[in-house]
Amino acid sequence: MKLTDQELLLEIAKGDTNAFSEFYDRYSRLIYGALLRLLRDTDNAEDIMQDVFVQVWRKSSTYQPVLGSPKNWLIRIAHNRAINLIRSQRERIKKLEIQVPTEDGATLNRELIDDNLLDSTINSERMEMIGIAFKDLPNEQVKLLEMAFFDGYSHSEISEALKIPLGTVKTRIRSGLLTLRGSLGFLKEEFT
Repeated sequence: MKLTDQELLLEIAKGDTNAFSEFYDRYSRLIYGALLRLLRDTDNAEDIMQDVFVQVWRKSSTYQPVLGSPKNWLIRIAHNRAINLIRSQRERIKKLEIQVPTEDGATLNRELIDDNLLDSTINSERMEMIGIAFKDLPNEQVKLLEMAFFDGYSHSEISEALKIPLGTVKTRIRSGLLTLRGSLGFLKEEFT
């Protein structure tokens, strides 16, 4: 018999690793997709997802059903962690600003560029190129790819949600990936 999310959290609070594995399997793709969409950085999304599930393991006993479903509780944890990361990155960049004197005695603010800023710029450009490539795809393929890779749905969940046969979902996603791979040859390893 399949346990509900609340029952899984109760078992996780007791230290049940099987319950934790099942909870992780249910929600890891959803959380990763949401974090990737928010942060646009795979490394940060993976790190925060790991932190979120560590917090679930440690704090599952603090879950209160009156505050929402376990899924919403998990999404709220992930969202808060992502926002904290974004804020800390902004603060770090502000601290790196320096005053550069000019010849006439005035000063200019110059920002030191760190690796995270460069990485986020590259990721932003990559997402923009992927967005442009998406425009060459039929709308139904775009919808399926977004659900699978940005929202974290499995093929069977997509099939059920959109009332499309599972084989059709798989075929359209694969076809969309092949088209993207052709359009974005330099990112080929991401679409195999």
